[in-house]
Amino acid sequence: MWFTILSIIIICVLCIALGIMVNMYRKVKLQCDKYKQGIAVQKGYLQNMSHDIRTPMNAICGFSQILCNSQIRSMLSEEEIAEYGVIIQSNTDLLSTLVNDILDISDMESGKYRLNIEVCNVNDVCRKAISTVKFRCPNDVKMYMTSDVPDTYTMKSDPKRVEQVMMNYLTNAVKHTTEGEIHLHVSLTENPGMVTFSVTDTGEGVSPDKAEVIFRRFEKFNTINGGTGLGLAICRTIATQLGGEAKLDLHHQGKGARFVFTHPV
Repeated sequence: MWFTILSIIIICVLCIALGIMVNMYRKVKLQCDKYKQGIAVQKGYLQNMSHDIRTPMNAICGFSQILCNSQIRSMLSEEEIAEYGVIIQSNTDLLSTLVNDILDISDMESGKYRLNIEVCNVNDVCRKAISTVKFRCPNDVKMYMTSDVPDTYTMKSDPKRVEQVMMNYLTNAVKHTTEGEIHLHVSLTENPGMVTFSVTDTGEGVSPDKAEVIFRRFEKFNTINGGTGLGLAICRTIATQLGGEAKLDLHHQGKGARFVFTHPV
């Protein structure tokens, strides 16, 4: 009898130990899988970053060498020189955006990301964003701004961060729109109690199942267009810190996509 009881106790202990070992194995395996997945994501991200940084750098170096070579420059027309200058400027801005995205996401992770709240003019912030991005627009795309907000209307916010969200939205629209229009609009009535900024384009659009995925870090609409895949993630972080929301408008009808940024009045 005692032997039977002892055997049952030993079996129970062994079962518990086995269960603990299996559970530990599962946890270790899960951690290993996550580690491998993280390594794969990191490797892919570094490869993409290497390509995205090398592309504008090659353009900047190549066209700069052409313009700096007096013999080659003398054979170029004024239109060609101006065109090469625009290409250099465009790729310099792209490279600057890539670096700034990396620095911003690094500051967010380390807790160094700060907002500088002040009174700012809503329409002026949007005009600055438009003027910064407009020259990147293809010739067949019209970029413009409309506003239901009085031109004297102000709000308390960080104007640089609001402008950054608008610039990221507009830049994404430029990447994915080859014809038609890109429309930045500001409204006080669409969402009562909020200033609603929206960027609508006639590009390739975004499927509803990707509405949240595209706001994750390192996620991109596609792998053809350049970029870090950080822009929309930064937009959402900024919007959240300002008490608003950054999202894809799932109710948008027609061709293209509509991205919305709401900000408390």
